[in-house]
Amino acid sequence: MNIETGRITAVVTSIVVAATVAAQDAPAVDPPTDRSPIKVYLLAGQSNMEGKGAVNTLPWLGEDPEHGRLLATIRNRDGSWKEGDDVWIDYLGRRGRLAVGFGSTGSPHGPLIGPEYGFGMNVGEANDAPVLLVKAAWGGKDVARDFRGPTLGGDEGPGEFYRRTIEHYTSTIAELDQRFPELAGRSTELAGIVWFQGWNDMVNEEKTAAYTANLAQMIRDLRTDLDAPDCPVVIGELGVDGDRAKGGMLVFRAAQAAVAEQPDLKSNVRFVRTAEYYDRIAHELYKQDVWKGPSKERFYRIASDRPYHYLGSGKTQFLMGKAFADAMIQMESAPPARP
Repeated sequence: MNIETGRITAVVTSIVVAATVAAQDAPAVDPPTDRSPIKVYLLAGQSNMEGKGAVNTLPWLGEDPEHGRLLATIRNRDGSWKEGDDVWIDYLGRRGRLAVGFGSTGSPHGPLIGPEYGFGMNVGEANDAPVLLVKAAWGGKDVARDFRGPTLGGDEGPGEFYRRTIEHYTSTIAELDQRFPELAGRSTELAGIVWFQGWNDMVNEEKTAAYTANLAQMIRDLRTDLDAPDCPVVIGELGVDGDRAKGGMLVFRAAQAAVAEQPDLKSNVRFVRTAEYYDRIAHELYKQDVWKGPSKERFYRIASDRPYHYLGSGKTQFLMGKAFADAMIQMESAPPARP
């Protein structure tokens, strides 16, 4: 065992001990009648996993000619937004029943969502068991260093945000009864990982060239450290600029896709396209500087941010999350691959 692996193990052990002590003072909770494990999904990445989609732009989904029908699945008759039915989330200390508003904080455009909303609402619908989303995302981070797994870490060990992801997941599970009394007494299983990241590797040619190897090994390391060797993994495409992307963006997308083709990963890792959900209408308004002109309400009705954040489109974030859920559900229902 190397030094950094030992550190991860020590952190995990201390979290479990602390949770055990805390449980002694926790209020009694009736045991669940349904003993099926909670299905836990780890959602990780950088700023677009944090989520920059303004909730007040979500109604734009209803005007989409292909996906408009989906608005009714997430909006109540009184105009409020639905919450997950037995779907829960812990996003670095912000926790509760899944609802809109679990994206980034501090936006002048109000509450935000990331892909967790579309993902959780759809995975929850597909499962009878409770669903818990453990979200770990930080803006401006790469795989080359920040999320580097321990295998490639050498003497430096795993990257800081790889360690923090492991710690957040482990502490959430260890302290489940205290953080989510509604789920107390249940066992858990890591049912899947969603990875949505890439910008800080894409903008550097050397990092792009190493991305396939780096991300593939990170996935292997996550499965090992979380004791889930066959856990399904979804990789979200860096779909900024949609189908009109060129140059380095296309090279990077190919590097992402190649991870899911690695011989030891291809049976339970899926690369999910997101370029098709990039909002061309919002993009053109942005290019024309409508967002800062006298008619800026035309832009802010459907978007709220810059292109590298998918224009802050709630519609886009929801649709990407749903696409990730569809891929995950498909993997979960597929028969085991033959050896």
